[in-house]
Amino acid sequence: MSMTSEKTLRKALLTVVANENFTEAVMRFRDNSSLGFCHRVGERWAKAVGPEQREEESGLAGVLLSAITMFRLNSKHLDLQFEDGSRWDEALQEFNPGDDPR
Repeated sequence: MSMTSEKTLRKALLTVVANENFTEAVMRFRDNSSLGFCHRVGERWAKAVGPEQREEESGLAGVLLSAITMFRLNSKHLDLQFEDGSRWDEALQEFNPGDDPR
């Protein structure tokens, strides 16, 4: 039986950092890829970036991004829903908010 996207994310996740307004967040993974989110008035996107020197190779972040069906980012949480029905929903205050997400 294969792992759900949520379990894959939890196993590989190193950090989640949000800006002080909780309009941007970046998740970093063990393979040094990252998944960035932006959710503010008039702007909403998610982007996968590969490890340094290989940014175009999105790695695990790209795999997870392609499995996301919906995301929400706000001061309460980052909520990711995946096509396999699994969900990652965490309060970002526990992940060092206020640091620069880049």
